[in-house]
Amino acid sequence: MGYGKIRQKRFLLAFCIICLLGPLLAGCIFDETGSLRLTVPAVAAGEIQKMLGEGFREYEVKPELYFDGHSLAYDSAEDVYYITQNMGDGFFSGVLKSSEGRLYWQKDRYFTEFADALAKGHLFSLYCIDEDTKNWCRYRVVFSGMPIMVIETQDGGMIRDDTCDGEMRLFDLRFPGREYVSASCQTNIRGGTSRGFAKKGYKLTLDDKQSLLGMRRDEDWILAALYDDHGLIHNKFSYDVWRDIAGSNLVKKDGGTTMEYVELFCNDTYLGVYGLIERIDAKELSLGETEDILYKCYGRELPEESLDWIPVLDKAYEIKYPAEEDLANWQPLQEYLEVFTDKDGIADYEQAVSLLNMENAVDHNLFIMLSYGCDNNRRKNTFFLAEWGGNANPGYTMIKIPWDCNATWGNFWRRGEEFNNTIYEPVRITDPNLWSEDMKALFLCRPDEIGELMRRRWSELRRDILSQERLVAMLDGEFSYLHGSGAYDRNYRLWPNGTAYWDDRYIYEYVEGRLAYLDDYFETPWLDETPALDY
Repeated sequence: MGYGKIRQKRFLLAFCIICLLGPLLAGCIFDETGSLRLTVPAVAAGEIQKMLGEGFREYEVKPELYFDGHSLAYDSAEDVYYITQNMGDGFFSGVLKSSEGRLYWQKDRYFTEFADALAKGHLFSLYCIDEDTKNWCRYRVVFSGMPIMVIETQDGGMIRDDTCDGEMRLFDLRFPGREYVSASCQTNIRGGTSRGFAKKGYKLTLDDKQSLLGMRRDEDWILAALYDDHGLIHNKFSYDVWRDIAGSNLVKKDGGTTMEYVELFCNDTYLGVYGLIERIDAKELSLGETEDILYKCYGRELPEESLDWIPVLDKAYEIKYPAEEDLANWQPLQEYLEVFTDKDGIADYEQAVSLLNMENAVDHNLFIMLSYGCDNNRRKNTFFLAEWGGNANPGYTMIKIPWDCNATWGNFWRRGEEFNNTIYEPVRITDPNLWSEDMKALFLCRPDEIGELMRRRWSELRRDILSQERLVAMLDGEFSYLHGSGAYDRNYRLWPNGTAYWDDRYIYEYVEGRLAYLDDYFETPWLDETPALDY
């Protein structure tokens, strides 16, 4: 057969396909290369009404909607379905189907305004029409630029204090091959003070290890409600800054945690924006079969009993690793506390220094001072890793890792009209009174030596890791993501706590002012401004 006849047959085949699919593709949205963005045709409102001729009736139960083969997230209170998108793509994508009938988008100019549609949480109208059964229905659909997690409990109830079984589904289009992840799971409410909040935080345990949102492969996760993290920014920004600081030192086990945002649904109920967080544990710190001991401090005050604290230390601390109970595992923490909480100060400087990984101690102190971690400096919300030195260097040195950083970057912890409120206070920009207790004690013992360590490391970090340009760019990126995804506004419509006084500009004001203040503070006069010990 000649080439001309082959080409003619191909043309006729293409023409037939166009004739068959043309009505379906009319009004679909294409990108600049001509690639189809949506698999459902967009039809004018008038055309949809023509389709709904005589005898059509609404479905008693709407057909199930599937995105890339999986059931959509749904909020029954607002009667809205949610579809996640990759903000970085700049166009709509994904395969949308229903269990019955044929789907049609109602034409909408926001189909050509991808970024605005996401940022504004624009409601699209999607119709399902079954010409055979004469049934139809209308769905209200929102596209989100944030990953969506759905938890369906086995009994259909909301997540509670006692553990409940269920199924976790996660949609995230940013990672090819991992766009959809599902697993059987167990969930329960977690937290101390935060249990009293209207918006609850949760523990999530998967039956199988999964890598979620590009983070480590694991089965144990935390869903932080961020209810008292006004602006939704303080925890994530803190974790990211600390990881950058720790990543620039030579300490191997102080990297801290990682957090990513999700919009969370449970049993057809929208719960808002959550922080999905890796747990700080033996896996995160690569403890393996080491003789290291990991403690978590959850209480601000130490027991009043004498220095024989081992039987009562669990009133303020818990041992996270190893799992086996052994009184001997409390001894490194007891020794550390005996030295660094003595109201008379440090008696033996060399012994005190030997109990700390000094590189970590300096970095942790700088982080607390920069971020004004007012709920972290007195041991609370801190993980303490007692690292074993090995046979060649027997003994433990303490490494500190910050945790739960909502009261940071100018947001000061205080009791207000709402319990455990955190409100921005500009006065914190120029407040020198925030040293970690161990470094404060060392400084009061050897001000010149400790002062020089602090000054030198601050100068080093300011060249890159803590440059104003870099920190502002990090904030810009987070706020662009939160607002651009549309999730920020949805969260605060549901949970308005803090909106009466929070403004995104506050954290920029604090960062820029605090950096300038500490630049001066670490030069000459700062030595005289450090307050005395106040255990």
